[in-house]
Amino acid sequence: MTEKHLILCGGAKLSSRNKAWRESKPIRLELGKGEKQLHLRLHHITRRLASQIPAVAVDLLEIATYVYAADQMVSRGGLKEFEYGTKWRRQFRLEIPVRLPDKWNDPKMISLLEQTIGFLSDDDYEFHFTSFKTPPKVDRYLFDTLEVDDAGFEEVILFSGGLDSFGGAVQEIIQGQRKVVLVSHRPVSKIYARQKGLVKDLVDQLGNKAIAPMHVAIEVNKTKNFGRDFTQRSRSFLFAALAAAVALSLNRNRIRFYENGIISLNIPLSPQALGGRATRTTHPRVLNGFEDIFSLAFDKPFAVENPYLWKTKADILREIKAAGVAKLCARTSSCTHTKEQTHMHTHCGYCSQCVDRRLNALAACFTNEEDPAEMYASDVVVGQREEADLTMIERYLGTCIELDAMGRPENFVAAYPEIARVLRHLKMPTEQAANEVFNLFKRHARDIRHTLQNIVIKSSESVIRKDYPPNCLLGIAVGRAPASIDTAKSAASVVPSPSVNGSVVFDDGSFSVIYRGKSCELRNTKEYALLKRICKRPGTYVSVDEIRASVWQDEDTEKNTIQRAISNLRRKLKSQGFEHLVIDGSKNRNHYAIILN
Repeated sequence: MTEKHLILCGGAKLSSRNKAWRESKPIRLELGKGEKQLHLRLHHITRRLASQIPAVAVDLLEIATYVYAADQMVSRGGLKEFEYGTKWRRQFRLEIPVRLPDKWNDPKMISLLEQTIGFLSDDDYEFHFTSFKTPPKVDRYLFDTLEVDDAGFEEVILFSGGLDSFGGAVQEIIQGQRKVVLVSHRPVSKIYARQKGLVKDLVDQLGNKAIAPMHVAIEVNKTKNFGRDFTQRSRSFLFAALAAAVALSLNRNRIRFYENGIISLNIPLSPQALGGRATRTTHPRVLNGFEDIFSLAFDKPFAVENPYLWKTKADILREIKAAGVAKLCARTSSCTHTKEQTHMHTHCGYCSQCVDRRLNALAACFTNEEDPAEMYASDVVVGQREEADLTMIERYLGTCIELDAMGRPENFVAAYPEIARVLRHLKMPTEQAANEVFNLFKRHARDIRHTLQNIVIKSSESVIRKDYPPNCLLGIAVGRAPASIDTAKSAASVVPSPSVNGSVVFDDGSFSVIYRGKSCELRNTKEYALLKRICKRPGTYVSVDEIRASVWQDEDTEKNTIQRAISNLRRKLKSQGFEHLVIDGSKNRNHYAIILN
């Protein structure tokens, strides 16, 4: 267990450096003055709404912000430690100033916070609260207000701009004709622009403009010090706290997450989604914990719900299609690699979220206009996959096929003992809960199996000709991929070129790269691994941070070390006449792409 201690106070700014973390010294994080290292701001809150947010809700928002800051500042280790879990679980001790210390120091409240957030992020937390002597005025740093009519809102729902949350907005606004507040995270501008576009599109679908939603965006700006753990498990506590504060000011007594039950229940469908590594954003235990925290803090019953708990993603997409707004789904975003998104390719096509999205869209009979194949940088069906990405998709498909063949809930629980941890947090008798969970996963598995069958039928000519890479989804479906993908290592891996001049071939036996008849031996070096990484998707810019994580597998490698490796690689390729294979860094010196001419 990695021990890190964080002392949090109020009134100023972050006053430490990364070195302090490596030496395990306490640091101080303070809100309210100066240029903030972690900046929290709510956009499009009305003036009346801002004035009605009570002190307890402001305390809650600041506690959630500090938790998120601590989570982001302490790494779980590089990829090697991440894979083997040697540094996964961390220990935090947080001392936080609040306006209502007696309420937050209540032993029941302390226990709820420690257990709920600990399960959410899969870490150990210890909370201590002190009295805020001079709390900052929240209107100076927290709210960006405007004048609109904020009367008559019936629900407050979380809106990420992904398919599930979009389905929730459609259900509430288009089908339910209800006036709602949509609460979003405002990360990079391209994601926020997509969220705003979706809200505008929804409003355009309304005949009754009086029920147009209010879109509240939370901006969390971080310096590079706040990006040392990319899992961001505690982020949902911050957004839930924000939504609860908004609901409280509107005299509403609940908030709603919308996420399909396959994701919410956290049953691993691949080895890349085990335990804390799978999202717990809407896990029943987490939502129940949020509900208890908010109810105790606000001194009244407060509900935190997921109306999609018993729906698969395909179920949700069918409902969106039935509502007549499926074309808007093309503007939603499901991909985890947001930094690599471009206007043309909004999805990478190889992460688990992209695979799940595409297969369920096909299961729901989405047209290319509703889920365009060209928006995926790597084709989900025939795109070449390597190592962890290949293992993920093999187990995803294999698990679905295994689930489809299961006949009884007892077999399901025996095969996935994690189910037992879920059942006791569902608000129904255990036997009924087991049956509901089993039926949910059976429907999902059946949809994926039918989708695979249709893919194979439509690709029959390619299957006969074998003109697709063996290590792709289609190759796995027809048994052409290696029998044991976890351990199998092909002698050479191929990256298809968008040009007609051939492919980039990596020979892992001699550590050589071959392109257009020319070969360059790079030996077992960082240069070889670096080139292989950026060739995964030609033309797509890869950040220095991602190169550091995937090639150097740590967090301390300096940027100039990576730049030197790129310079050495360029020199070696040039010496062997690779003028048609270019490493481009013209976007900026923080991103690099391979250009195939």
